[in-house]
Amino acid sequence: MKVFIDTNVLMDLCLENRPEKPFAEKIFSAARASVFQLCITTQSIIDLAYCARKNGMDYESFKSLLQSLRSFVQILSIDDLDLLWALAHHSGDFEDDAQYASAYSGVCDFFITRDKALFDLNSPFCPLTVISPRDFLSALEPGNG
Repeated sequence: MKVFIDTNVLMDLCLENRPEKPFAEKIFSAARASVFQLCITTQSIIDLAYCARKNGMDYESFKSLLQSLRSFVQILSIDDLDLLWALAHHSGDFEDDAQYASAYSGVCDFFITRDKALFDLNSPFCPLTVISPRDFLSALEPGNG
């Protein structure tokens, strides 16, 4: 199973004082234990670098964090076809559309986000299941699917 993590969930993991941090920690911990393959985009890393610096994280700490992530997370690019898809399927947030297209190109099964607007993508025609971190973790529990 391949699971894509939206930027907001990555931020929950890496930045302090985020209320959803425990859910992100559990997801990344499960991925580190090889329960599933975790994917993020290069754009998420760039966004994280900016936010981490704004929140007081020094460069060496960020570098260490990125090296740790690279040891168990697949990093996907957002290419020109993903951008074209995002332009054609505009949901109201171009960045989210580009992330979704990259997750689709990366053959992911789930798109984990806290962005409620993206839940509208769920339909029989939607190739990825868009789900919240909390609901994803609940679905992983034995007896839930």
